[in-house]
Amino acid sequence: MSPTQWALLIVGAVAVIAIYWFSRRERPEARRRRSEAPVKTVKLPGAAPGAGNDQMDMFSRFGEFDEFGVGKPRKRVSPDLGGGTSVAGTGAAAAAAAAPVEEKIVALLIAEREGTAIFGERIHAALQAQGLQFGDRKIYHRIARGAPVFSVASLIKPGHLDPAQRREFSTPGLSVFMVLPGPTAPEEAIADMFLTARALARELNADVYDSNREPLTAAAEGAIVADVKAWARLQGL
Repeated sequence: MSPTQWALLIVGAVAVIAIYWFSRRERPEARRRRSEAPVKTVKLPGAAPGAGNDQMDMFSRFGEFDEFGVGKPRKRVSPDLGGGTSVAGTGAAAAAAAAPVEEKIVALLIAEREGTAIFGERIHAALQAQGLQFGDRKIYHRIARGAPVFSVASLIKPGHLDPAQRREFSTPGLSVFMVLPGPTAPEEAIADMFLTARALARELNADVYDSNREPLTAAAEGAIVADVKAWARLQGL
């Protein structure tokens, strides 16, 4: 794939994930409670150079989510309502409760092997064969316990994959991404994401690429899993 094609795919993936992530933050409930939570910054899929093994590296040249106004994930913290409990007795527990969970985004690209377009009817058949459900933001999701484990979107902004339009659109590829923590254990979620991405690629005459813009190899999978495990340990998950 040419550098120009890669640049277009990456820009598309950045925009699509940013739109989805921003929409999650800006739902009415989140807006009402925005001031309640401590803040941590999450990088765009591809952290800035020198950020270690963060799976965001493929997007490093495009900076942080802050460019899109979505760089500060929040976690609500419940106030202490325990009337007579002493400050000294609750200090450690309060500190633990107040610690925000830093969200992590893991993303893969699925690009047509010859660099040509993938047509809508074929895409929707492949997505449905993998048990993915069309839903929020007009994209597909793996759902568990009523919430998305990971999502699949078109690389063409805004990423919609509306079944009603399947005969009228095509795309050069798909973005498969998850926001951690989610409804299932991180290792379980990432394993399902890998299997699903590979299955979609087989059906679509496509290849799966990792954060280094290289084909997703067993070694690359192992590195992503190790990174997710390290993140989970830091978050106490």
